[in-house]
Amino acid sequence: MVKVFQSITDLKKSERGAVIALGNFDGIHRGHQAVINAAHAVSKETGKPLGLGMFNPHPTRFFKPELNPFLLMSRKVRAEVLRDMGMSFCYEIPFDDQLRNMDDEEFVEDILYQKLGIAHVVVGEDFGYGKKRCGNVETLIKHCAARDIGVTPVKPVGLHKLYGKYGSTEIRDALKNGNVFHAAHMLSRPWQVDGIVSEGAKRGRTIGFPTANVPFGEFIRPKHGVYCVEVRLEGGADWLPAVANTGTRPTVGGQEARIEAHIFDFNQDIYGQHVDVRFRSFIRPEMKFESFDILKEQIAKDAAGARAVFSI
Repeated sequence: MVKVFQSITDLKKSERGAVIALGNFDGIHRGHQAVINAAHAVSKETGKPLGLGMFNPHPTRFFKPELNPFLLMSRKVRAEVLRDMGMSFCYEIPFDDQLRNMDDEEFVEDILYQKLGIAHVVVGEDFGYGKKRCGNVETLIKHCAARDIGVTPVKPVGLHKLYGKYGSTEIRDALKNGNVFHAAHMLSRPWQVDGIVSEGAKRGRTIGFPTANVPFGEFIRPKHGVYCVEVRLEGGADWLPAVANTGTRPTVGGQEARIEAHIFDFNQDIYGQHVDVRFRSFIRPEMKFESFDILKEQIAKDAAGARAVFSI
């Protein structure tokens, strides 16, 4: 189990001295994994605990609070992925006015040395930090060396020059285009959303397609449309095949985008449950139909297509 620190002041001696991977880590994609794996190698070699240092809130949210929701992963999913990667600690470094105004050396002294007391830090080669990103890998090495902290920079990871590096921005772009296959490749797993199932208008139930409605919250909105997805129930281990709409439901006058997942061959009341939804493939973009009856016909076609994808 990963121990998450939402405060990094007054850490115990046993909670200090870690080898940490440092960055934003939204998505923990293949590029992030390369940084974490490098930290894991140093941890194994030195016998020091392995940790993750990430900023909370995401710096983009701090500087642009008006920005549309853009996150790729929740705390819950991040903890699951980090656990599977052998992480011991996750330090949530508060991104506030004080941190924003630190220069590069102040950041190393106050955060890495005084508060976290780390033994070694691993970052991507393009890591920037400090007020107005005044610091880079070179200054990080210099300031850390003065405090007996090791530094390992890691080169960006990508498929090839046609696709570029694996990055959170690239994954968001893929999702906005409905390209969940490419997003899954960059993440090394299907993109996953989680949330509480809420009650809707229950129109789907009247036509034989009841849905589990899950709000997107702070998650990025993928291209509006219909997807093959899988749903995992609270406390469950199995992923249940489903078809889901992710738009605003223009035919019935909907306003806010949400996930409406119809789980195949399933008839349980799961209102109020925390569920996970992972995206497998894109079926079609969202459309406004002339009538609810025409929409009903299309839903049946979408469900049949998704069943074929899942071979059921």
